[in-house]
Amino acid sequence: MASTGAQKWGLTPPISSTPPTEKDLIATDALITELKRQNNFENPEETHKRRTVLTNIQKITVEFVRQVSNRQGLPQSVVNSAGGKIFTYGSYRLGVFGPGSDIDTLVVAPKNVTRDDFFTYFPPLLEKMAPPGAIEELTPVPDAFVPIIKLDFSGISIDLIFASLNVAEVPPELELTKDKLKGLDERGLRCVNGTRVTDEILQLVPEQKIFRVALRGIKLWAQRRAIYANVMGFPGGVAWAMLVARVCQLYPRATGSVIIGKVFRIMSKWAWPQPVQLKQIEYDNTVDARIWNPQVWLPCPFLMYFG
Repeated sequence: MASTGAQKWGLTPPISSTPPTEKDLIATDALITELKRQNNFENPEETHKRRTVLTNIQKITVEFVRQVSNRQGLPQSVVNSAGGKIFTYGSYRLGVFGPGSDIDTLVVAPKNVTRDDFFTYFPPLLEKMAPPGAIEELTPVPDAFVPIIKLDFSGISIDLIFASLNVAEVPPELELTKDKLKGLDERGLRCVNGTRVTDEILQLVPEQKIFRVALRGIKLWAQRRAIYANVMGFPGGVAWAMLVARVCQLYPRATGSVIIGKVFRIMSKWAWPQPVQLKQIEYDNTVDARIWNPQVWLPCPFLMYFG
């Protein structure tokens, strides 16, 4: 029975806001135990290693922007304040990474630093500034749909993408708000899309901890059945996250184990190709980007619009 007077998450009121039962709590404890048995969680030492790698990439990013600015002959005051910042996205930013997971990372620079600069100067700087022997399998792919540098850093797989914002400085506190998207080309918009969508998903679920437990379970199920990959025509990480997030919106007080069961029940009865939508589409003419519209573009079963 649909709840009345409950907080609305997403486009519709919740189906149920009933608190979890003792049985639900026990089932979720069992779920977490099984996820740990399946080696789904990373040990603290490896997680600390990831943070160290990201700290190193942040330092390299600032030095990269500084060196490019110096090559351009900019005043020293401009060079010193140019900054540079990295953002993560995907499973790491969602908090559902495990042993062997890669880290999807966005390098953000001010407007004087170009994509060509990134592919020319960033790879050698990585090898120069990283600890000896830390960089392996460094592969720039500048002509990809989303231009990318792939590498292993201290044994951790890293995917680096790049965006140059239409700003003079990128300070540590900069966030990828809508106003920062102005002036970006289509490739730049695709690059910032990952971080913005990941953050928005986390903001649109009632309980992030419950969402993460349920998503870990769904991802493990999908991976074990080989139905987890965009390139193979199946939902990828973001699509599965959206499906779980929508069910969390419909059952805002449910436990992780209950959410998993509801995902199968609700999505098996979904009126495809009606999209799974987490919020209203917001049209904004100030950003030069195509906004998904079911009346214009071909139907897509997964929709996450970020405003």
